[in-house]
Amino acid sequence: MDALLLHSGHIAETLGLALLLGLVSGFKHAFEPDHVIALSTLMHRESRWRRIAWMGSLWGLGHTTTLVAGVLLIRVFQMQVSEATLGYFEVPVAAMLVGLGVWAVWEGVRHARSVHSHTHDAVSHAHVGDHPHPHGFAEWRSGWSSFGVGLVHGLAGSGAMLLLVGAALPTLTQGLLYSLVYGGGSILGMVGVAIGLAVPFRAAQSRPLFYAGLTGVSGVLSVALGALIVWEMSGGIA
Repeated sequence: MDALLLHSGHIAETLGLALLLGLVSGFKHAFEPDHVIALSTLMHRESRWRRIAWMGSLWGLGHTTTLVAGVLLIRVFQMQVSEATLGYFEVPVAAMLVGLGVWAVWEGVRHARSVHSHTHDAVSHAHVGDHPHPHGFAEWRSGWSSFGVGLVHGLAGSGAMLLLVGAALPTLTQGLLYSLVYGGGSILGMVGVAIGLAVPFRAAQSRPLFYAGLTGVSGVLSVALGALIVWEMSGGIA
């Protein structure tokens, strides 16, 4: 009996350590360059801290949803998934990065073109005519676009490797628990990323040309990273 209790305690300790590592890994995973750049293309339309944190949370929730669904599929249907197979999931991520980047560049150009001068109380100043404050359906759509980006990102990179970890754990319950804890870490991390990204965008809103340029730069970086992923997959880098 004592040996059984000792063995059970060892299993619980090992599982607890694995979950702690999962939480830390999920938090760290949120700061990968493709995640930061993708989210940066969405943050230029946000100005309220509550909305900014919500955007980051939805990204992490989308990421977690994909991982949990993947672990379920692998364990329930006994699917065979290898690292080589996971590599193909980089394609939709690359396409999404390019799409988000093009959209952000267009937004930057549009804002730059809408900058015009006005004179109020004998003071001339420039501002963006179309201020980015989404409301109603536009606000709902901009929030859940972050969830969609997280869903796609859950299929690729080191996050997708979690599918193999979840499949390797002794039971389905442990695999799902690890996925949820990892996802919780990624949610916390992405909230931090969203807040960090929002700081320069919020500061730039009073300087329209700089704001438009910052938006455009985020788009260019997103397109460049998407193209780089495609190049690497095609064997451009030995």
